[in-house]
Amino acid sequence: MQQAQAAVLTAPRKFEFREIPLPEVGDDDGLLEVEANGLCGTDYEQYQGHLASGPFGRLPIIPGHETIGRISRLGRNAARAWGVREGDRVCLKATIPCGQCWACRHGVSRRCKRAMGYGLYLTTDVAPGLWGGYASHLYLHPQCEVHRVPEDIPSGVMTLFNPLSGVVRWIYEVPDLKFGETVVILGPGQRGILAALTAAEMGARNVIVTGLERDRFRLDMARRLGATATVNVSEQDPVEAVREITGGAMADVVLDMSAGDPAPVLQAVELARPGGRIVLAGLKSGKTLDGLVTDRIVMKELQIFGVLSSTTSALETGLEIIRRRKNDLGQLCTHAYGLQDAERAIQVLGREYQDGGDAVHVHLETQLSR
Repeated sequence: MQQAQAAVLTAPRKFEFREIPLPEVGDDDGLLEVEANGLCGTDYEQYQGHLASGPFGRLPIIPGHETIGRISRLGRNAARAWGVREGDRVCLKATIPCGQCWACRHGVSRRCKRAMGYGLYLTTDVAPGLWGGYASHLYLHPQCEVHRVPEDIPSGVMTLFNPLSGVVRWIYEVPDLKFGETVVILGPGQRGILAALTAAEMGARNVIVTGLERDRFRLDMARRLGATATVNVSEQDPVEAVREITGGAMADVVLDMSAGDPAPVLQAVELARPGGRIVLAGLKSGKTLDGLVTDRIVMKELQIFGVLSSTTSALETGLEIIRRRKNDLGQLCTHAYGLQDAERAIQVLGREYQDGGDAVHVHLETQLSR
């Protein structure tokens, strides 16, 4: 029997490499030969064990929820349902909706109560075990969402489909971004930079990205890809900086992309103009927030949204941006590793050490060896 190779997270900060039998494919499912998998801050949170209190903390698990590859086996019903053929290059949405619960029936399947999907949800104990992108193969469940992707885009750029589709929803769809509005993005990670690019693509007038002293490289990249201004919060008060940039008008939309520290949420309340919108997307490792004066939210009539994932429409928009901006997006792809170096990749992403420069977008390629 053929075997898949997989990097399995068995405990916080502990990987094991295992062989897992390739499953038989019926009429309604399929098998993906993984080409590459992108990493994001959630992968690092998962690696550290910081997701253990929620639905994403189960172990042992094959991580990886930003996967592209080629369909190697495909059932005839699945081929019709997904509109693909064996050999097609595709990407996958991370969630696998049930189609039956209240959320699925009301068009918000990302909130599906089944909590099923790739890289974060199902352990290797759930047959057939291949539920994550840190592997040579991945099982295509009958209810998964598959999208064909272009052939001419490099692996690293193509794995940006997930974070890019996320920020399309967060900076554009959810706050209903209007042409000519001012956007402030807190945090210049890969998603923050992609949010700056997306906001510029959607016609924002001012696109302001904030970061720390250690983020100079990322802030410079944000400027190249769409930000009209950047603020080093190690040197400047971001509220005063935005007030100066906007002539006192402040931000129509504030997107918090910062990880680990809830303090930027307090900044967001001050950065937003009266009637402005705040979108919270950065995970804070379960930390609580001291000092929030909710009267400020009431008196300013602010709208606050919590966001987690993307929509099909956001994914389609993200794929179109990738097609048009693939050369620019290549700047983000700073580090690529083979599957056997999955742990190193995560540690570089988490800035535990540098490996040839500051990491922005890190991805795994199954055929790459180091």
